[in-house]
Amino acid sequence: MTPKASDCWVVYSPNESAISDNAGFWSNEFGWVQFDQATRFSAEETGSLQLPISTGRDARFVPWQEARQHYGTTTEP
Repeated sequence: MTPKASDCWVVYSPNESAISDNAGFWSNEFGWVQFDQATRFSAEETGSLQLPISTGRDARFVPWQEARQHYGTTTEP
């Protein structure tokens, strides 16, 4: 089940974005990708999952809606 947009989170790394043509979002399938390919996580998962390794160790969970507002073009899940 996909969480509602208000409950979704994505992993973002400003450093990965800067060095990889805006590919600063994490995909469990592909690694660092652009926003449209990012894996969406539930609020519950953000408290139990480890963040992926990123340049400068700056990866963090950010709300999907906030990331979409700044980086995305997709519709809500």
